[in-house]
Amino acid sequence: MRQRWKEQAGVRDGLIADLYESVFSPADVPGVIARINRYLDCDGVHMVGWDESKNEVLMSLVTGNHIQGAEAAYLSHYQFIDPRRKMGLKSPTGIVVACHDELDDRYVSGSEFYQDFLIPHGPRYVAGGNIFRDQGRNVHIAFNHLVGRNRFEGAKRDALGGMMFHLARWMPMMVRADWLREAAAGSQASIDMLDRGLAFLDDMGRVLHANPAAVRLLGDQLGRVNLGLSGPMDGSTVDVHIRTVMLTRRPHTLTIHRGRQRLALTLSPLPRTPGNGAHGLGKLVGSLGGGEGLHHRASVVLTVCAPAGTSREALAGLAKQWGLTPAEEALLRALAAGTSPAQHAEGRGVKISTVRSQVRALLEKSACENLRALLSTIARISHA
Repeated sequence: MRQRWKEQAGVRDGLIADLYESVFSPADVPGVIARINRYLDCDGVHMVGWDESKNEVLMSLVTGNHIQGAEAAYLSHYQFIDPRRKMGLKSPTGIVVACHDELDDRYVSGSEFYQDFLIPHGPRYVAGGNIFRDQGRNVHIAFNHLVGRNRFEGAKRDALGGMMFHLARWMPMMVRADWLREAAAGSQASIDMLDRGLAFLDDMGRVLHANPAAVRLLGDQLGRVNLGLSGPMDGSTVDVHIRTVMLTRRPHTLTIHRGRQRLALTLSPLPRTPGNGAHGLGKLVGSLGGGEGLHHRASVVLTVCAPAGTSREALAGLAKQWGLTPAEEALLRALAAGTSPAQHAEGRGVKISTVRSQVRALLEKSACENLRALLSTIARISHA
């Protein structure tokens, strides 16, 4: 028989820290549970979750060489007659329940669960309990002593009680984090499937995530601050517009050129959250976070697309239909290409007042109420 269990100085605190850290790296959970098993000098741990309304298993984790072979048989049949499920449901979450608290030797001798399953696989005494309970979903954990070992009593039971306290706070964190990971993965998958380019930028104009459409349109420029893009013809750069959007919290659209390709950009502010601000852990989290995925430090989302062109023939037809002068037709083509009146004036080397007169002439001849209506009319004429 093994000697009476004694606390190992300094081990418990490290295990608790590892347990909570595993919320961020679920792959570490089996290893952490295995170390808790060794720390408590147990012969294996089984953590299992059920959806009681459907009577189906949601999760199962076994650690310990002595009981790993029993998992398949348990899940296929013996889970349905496991008396410990009811014991765990009756007790408060995070409280240790030992099988010998309620199940005496007479019960064990006549129990199919004990005689045909548990004892033949090695365990005799079990202690644990419920560590998660929410809307019919429950997670129980069981620590095992093999046949020939003592009950869970004394210092070991006290230590197990302290560990159960933390397990019952850790498991809801795991469930919540898993839900958030699934939601984030689903959102990112949806974003990556869009035909329109999306890029998420931080306060410094660095790209934190870009979907495949944005990569296709912007290429290696995504790795450059402010995308390495020059702005419109007024000489401003994209970073000026990013800062403006961050300060005003209002979206902004512009047209830029990448080589010979014209791209339409829309910069939109993302909602501010406490994690983005100067309160709480915002600055600390921001300084530690990496640049992968849809990151909490994103301040602006950029949509990018190559606007559908308007055929020269269609524009020529409109010019003829409306009786435009050559200068007015040139303005019509510029507006169709996404050029603003001010940019057109600068490009043509004429005064803005001249272009404004041409705009008024265009509106009158096209019977459009305003420039927005004119642009909508042009937009309806797309590439064949």
